[in-house]
Amino acid sequence: MSMTQVFNDIKIAIIDDDKNLAEVTAWEVEEAGYQTFVLDNRHRHFHNVSDLVSLIRENAQGAVCDHRLSNSGFANFYGAELVANLYDFKFPSLLITQYTEMDTAFSIRKWRHKIPVLLSREEADASSIAKGIQDCTLELSGKIPSTRKPRRTIVRITNIDEESGERVVDAFVPGWNPHKAVRFPASLIPENIGIILKPDIRLFAHVNTGAEKSDDLYFEKFELAPEPDEDDGLA
Repeated sequence: MSMTQVFNDIKIAIIDDDKNLAEVTAWEVEEAGYQTFVLDNRHRHFHNVSDLVSLIRENAQGAVCDHRLSNSGFANFYGAELVANLYDFKFPSLLITQYTEMDTAFSIRKWRHKIPVLLSREEADASSIAKGIQDCTLELSGKIPSTRKPRRTIVRITNIDEESGERVVDAFVPGWNPHKAVRFPASLIPENIGIILKPDIRLFAHVNTGAEKSDDLYFEKFELAPEPDEDDGLA
């Protein structure tokens, strides 16, 4: 049996609030050898992410989801949250965004630990989608690539700001790149640490420091780190 024949038995849900973009994505998914189940702004509005998760799981075996789903009133949550919820069901799902630079630091980063594959709109062709579904399936089966494996590392806070009405944090992760700041939502940090958060404070966090790009970084399990020691190499 050929790989194409195997793919032909698999249906991929296409979730996008833009009908035209949903059709473009569907063409690429079909070119990759899959069947499609398209959900776009012609469908009902989804208030609850679990309702959409149930509909997808009932009708498909994988998903390709746009990040911004609210522009046309399709849903009142982000695609990143949808993909993260599907991840909990070990359901292979890819996330696509047209707004990579604007979204990855905040609304995507919040869920990034449960988003194995993030594609920019221009990257989302048949080849990258097929590879993405495969990579996602492997991670869900426990075969996590080095670029996605978390390790406990120092995170040094440099700035606290506000974005879209929520607090965001700018920080350096020396174990990843000591010269490039990364932004993430302050909501990822436990409340007992968040209330004392300030520039130059150091935290421990689990971060996938093998990531090639800042867009791929995720942050989990924050702890307060001890004051820097000049002899520990981390000051």
